[in-house]
Amino acid sequence: MTFLFSIILFIISYLVIGIFDIRQNIFVQSINSVSKGNICLTFDDGPDPIMTPKILEILNKHGIKGTFFLIGENVLSNQEIVKQISNQGHSIGNHTYYHKATFSISCKKKITKEIKKTNQLLEQITSKKIIFFRPPFGITNPNINIALKKLNLKSIGWGIRSLDTVTNDSIKLYNKVKKGIDKGESIILFHDRCESTLAILENLIIYCHEKGLKFKTINNA
Repeated sequence: MTFLFSIILFIISYLVIGIFDIRQNIFVQSINSVSKGNICLTFDDGPDPIMTPKILEILNKHGIKGTFFLIGENVLSNQEIVKQISNQGHSIGNHTYYHKATFSISCKKKITKEIKKTNQLLEQITSKKIIFFRPPFGITNPNINIALKKLNLKSIGWGIRSLDTVTNDSIKLYNKVKKGIDKGESIILFHDRCESTLAILENLIIYCHEKGLKFKTINNA
């Protein structure tokens, strides 16, 4: 009984890790890192009408290109910002249309439809093919994998999850991200709706330059 319980516990743990940790590549093969010496700044949940232009201003000031994973609903109401992101040479990825917690437990038909709807909107606005996708909350499962294969999209994870959505303490956020950078974990997950991210971004860019890191988008990393 003890052995059987251990097996069951192992299977449950394996499935939980596979669902909630995108970096394990259990259900979906994701890009979670880039070449040594490079670093990628990625921003989820935009475009935000207030914060995204400020993020873009800092990136432009330092000649940095980032990757923005955009939510369809936000895209629809902020199309000029999407054009600005694209025209400035940043990469754009799909982050679903609604970004609801129920996305990951939807049937594969609904998942595929929502991802496709966002892709069509982004491609209509930017006139560029969208090939990258980041699942909400980093949750993956077989249905998401089926949808991505059907739509020929690449899943993008991260090496550093800043957790900028759960802290307003810019000092703690900076130190957390800096520690990850020092470990060589080169894809950073930010959200361009967070004031804490805006507060540390410029100093973080300077720190990366001092370490000799080269900023890349997912496209060319």
